Amino acid sequence: MELNVDLIRRTICKNSSEDDFQTLIHLARQYNLDPLKKEIWFIGYGGKSTIITGRDGYLKIANQDPNFDGIESDVVYIGDKVTKRDDGSFLIELGEEHLQFNKGKLAGAYCNVFRKDRSKASSTYVSLKDYYKKGNIWDQYTNAMILKVAEAISLKKAFCISGLVTSEEIEDSPKE
Repeated sequence: MELNVDLIRRTICKNSSEDDFQTLIHLARQYNLDPLKKEIWFIGYGGKSTIITGRDGYLKIANQDPNFDGIESDVVYIGDKVTKRDDGSFLIELGEEHLQFNKGKLAGAYCNVFRKDRSKASSTYVSLKDYYKKGNIWDQYTNAMILKVAEAISLKKAFCISGLVTSEEIEDSPKE
């Protein structure tokens, strides 16, 4: 993938330092992510800056790896039964509350990422209380947001993705 570096500099990164811009370009090339498609981007917040991607960027990286063997994830409600399989992945048995989608009963989310070259899944469970951010997109799309967190963390672990973070990993990141 060839990046249009001049266009990216003029549009997406016009307020970034040269070092931040070069870091973004390096990581975009390293992971084959397109800044113009918002697969990777630069943000400044609280006097700091960082390079961000989201669950979709991590999923693109995974899909490019020939060892990627699928992803399995779901939200977890109070009353669901979550157990571990022999391969280390989570298995959920849905409780009565699950299909009612009552946000007050939402506990968190899990994600299993499978690779052909590993006998154990890369599995993650995240608690809603650790990631919920009141007053933004999390209020409207709570299930989707906590699910994205679990998926992003599992994909990062499964494919050794470093140098990229999600906005949920930044304490004082801007609201989405």
